Amino acid sequence: MILAGDGDLDAVRRSAPAAVLLVTGDRLEERCGRAYEQTLFPRARVVGVSDPAAAAESIIHQRDDVHEIVAMRDGRFTPGTARLGRGGIRELL
Repeated sequence: MILAGDGDLDAVRRSAPAAVLLVTGDRLEERCGRAYEQTLFPRARVVGVSDPAAAAESIIHQRDDVHEIVAMRDGRFTPGTARLGRGGIRELL
């Protein structure tokens, strides 16, 4: 599920509890943190991305492609790179 604005995260949690949440837009670290706290999704399923279409394609087609992302590392969301596949982040690089 792609979150481009300030969507209803409680509705996302209730209606799509197994979704990978691709957060896009400005202030990715802050927005990912808020999405993580409000949805209670596992950290591998909350991913900040600049190219949501490519990230979604990697996840849907299980490509394990490498993407520039924002992910939780050491207790906070920071920029980095990761392989994405089914379930979200497959490997932080």
